[in-house]
Amino acid sequence: MIDHKDFMHGAALVAIADSEMFTALNRASVKYGHYVVNHDRHLFIKYNDGKGPGDYFFTFSGEDKERITSEAVSLVFAVLVCGNEVVTGITREELSQLITLTISAASTVKVSAQQGRQLRISGPNGQLPLISRRSFPTRILDSGHGS
Repeated sequence: MIDHKDFMHGAALVAIADSEMFTALNRASVKYGHYVVNHDRHLFIKYNDGKGPGDYFFTFSGEDKERITSEAVSLVFAVLVCGNEVVTGITREELSQLITLTISAASTVKVSAQQGRQLRISGPNGQLPLISRRSFPTRILDSGHGS
């Protein structure tokens, strides 16, 4: 039987693999959902099953935060699969603007995916500028910093 989380992660991975900028995909660690794309981009995939459009919440545990901050490479991304609505990716730096990565307590990020609108991503520490629904996977594959 195929595990549901495989379907949810597959939504992000297929979008990446279908991109002309894609060259390679590897498992990065024993942590489920941690991948290396194009040999230099570490992705941590999280998903929320919610039925859109609407708000999707993603909890980053202390262990999640530790793994994300412990990567020595500069290209680290949180990839957020919002049910069957949309997939988006944010840099580790953007994530750190939303939640405190150095505190082991769990923190929650909210993606507001209102129909026909850009994504609004927020956390207890702030909010990011609006992100296009069509920015994934280009946002993580394109430039050296995921522009």
